Amino acid sequence: MCYDVGMRCGHPSAHTYGLLLEKEFFMETYNDQLFPPAFLVNYTKEPAGRQRVLTYSLFRFLSCVSEEHPDLAQFLADQVSCPSAEDSFEILEDYLSADDYFSPSIAADGFEPFYLYAAIVLTAGVPFGTTTPVINSLIEDHAPEAASLPYADGNLPLDALLVDCRNFYAALCLCLMHHTDALAVLLPQFLNAYRPEYHFSCESFVLYDFMDEYFEQHDCLHHPSFVQLTDTLVAATLNYYNTDFGTLLETEIAQNLSGTGSRFAGLKRYGSVRLPAITDTDKACHMLANLFRYAALYELRSHLFDFHLDEDRLITLDNWQTELHWHYVQYANVYQLALDSFQSAVLSRELLHRQFLLNLSCLNL
Repeated sequence: MCYDVGMRCGHPSAHTYGLLLEKEFFMETYNDQLFPPAFLVNYTKEPAGRQRVLTYSLFRFLSCVSEEHPDLAQFLADQVSCPSAEDSFEILEDYLSADDYFSPSIAADGFEPFYLYAAIVLTAGVPFGTTTPVINSLIEDHAPEAASLPYADGNLPLDALLVDCRNFYAALCLCLMHHTDALAVLLPQFLNAYRPEYHFSCESFVLYDFMDEYFEQHDCLHHPSFVQLTDTLVAATLNYYNTDFGTLLETEIAQNLSGTGSRFAGLKRYGSVRLPAITDTDKACHMLANLFRYAALYELRSHLFDFHLDEDRLITLDNWQTELHWHYVQYANVYQLALDSFQSAVLSRELLHRQFLLNLSCLNL
């Protein structure tokens, strides 16, 4: 029988240390994809970016608090105003559609739609460096650990100090409101305190992070050549099917929404809902264009990942016009994903709208 000397002495073996170090490295790398400090530092340099991350962080904080305090919704209802149900929902929609990042998935039941609305209202127009009594009170009452930390010191063991979701997001809110000049130092420290279950809008970063890494461009999404590449793929897909956004809205999409298209006929045995006809064509075309762009990039990611890995990146932002070749399979994948996403988005919007109105009704707003 073979004995490990290190273990006989009561200490982990060298092999065990190696596993621990490997696990630590893996978790740090894995968390870096879910909570990307470099991206956040750049994103929050502009006031609009800081505002959006602040709103998102406050929403996540409120959602965490509500798990133990179901009376939170009524407290917030007494603090925020709702001009009208439809106008308030439009505020919610405007936030969700304003950017590719920090639009959360919202629970199909409960008060999360209202929590997001409250977060938008509470953070709107608040000058950085200040806060509101409502936000202060919420953080002091429900995240006292985060409220008491000296963030101005700039070097804190946040992994030991922020031990749950409430304090993690409360601390983010405080840093975004009061310590904007130190965000480049503070935000990377949150990586050590991050846990996958905190779900920091993780899926939003995956696609674009891959593109940044593959094309070796910072913020590839806004690089002119990358924008041209994306638009070209969308145009080529539409050309392949000899259609355009307006025609799709009038034909295939209209049939799918009304429940008369064969594409989703298989759903009827499980419950098929006829969705409202599209009345705002311009808004629908804008939505469809965004979904086609995402579908094109999603398919491009699969193409690059499968055929052009690290050692042979054959496609660049300089040569894609001559070197990138797509076939009917790629066009079909983009087309079907975009149309399916549009159908899902319309249904999700309808569910969100109804849940938000129910929230307001329950809160007498």
